[in-house]
Amino acid sequence: MKTLYIEGSRDTDNGNLREAFSKLLSKELEGKMPKIIMSGGKDHTVDDFHSKPLKPNEERFLLFDSDAPSPNKQLICDKFNNDKTNRKISATTDNTFLMIQEVEAWILSQPDVLTAAGIDMSKFNCQNVETIHKPCEKLADLYKKSGKTYTKVNEFAKIFPKLDTKKLKQTCSEFKALIDALNK
Repeated sequence: MKTLYIEGSRDTDNGNLREAFSKLLSKELEGKMPKIIMSGGKDHTVDDFHSKPLKPNEERFLLFDSDAPSPNKQLICDKFNNDKTNRKISATTDNTFLMIQEVEAWILSQPDVLTAAGIDMSKFNCQNVETIHKPCEKLADLYKKSGKTYTKVNEFAKIFPKLDTKKLKQTCSEFKALIDALNK
């Protein structure tokens, strides 16, 4: 059994992040879907990943924003492991995946999806979305300039499942690595 801990709100009042991730991932993982657990902020997510009792035969994975353009995943895992000495499982480069710099970079990697949602992408030109500092703010600005409001949960939950996972695997290497790990 595979379990994926993801940074993000579990509150469903303004949209359902777990459902949005599930819809996106199911495009690649039909029949192999992990149990998805939204755990709040990064620290809480990592703590849940480390601390929750492991079920028999459970494989556990971790997904969170890197908040940096060129993260060293090994150093990140080491820091998390050192901060939580009494843990049920360690974060490793094989079970830990990053949304570089934030998950909104995944959305920005597919301007055609945003255009279809009524967002003016005519002035957006970025070859590598993972280099965008604060992709969430960039996305909110694009929405604002299009007369709309981007909300981290509600609007995200609407647009995220529409992404093309084949394209996403080409533009975001950590997404491809996550899919490969979950497909094993």
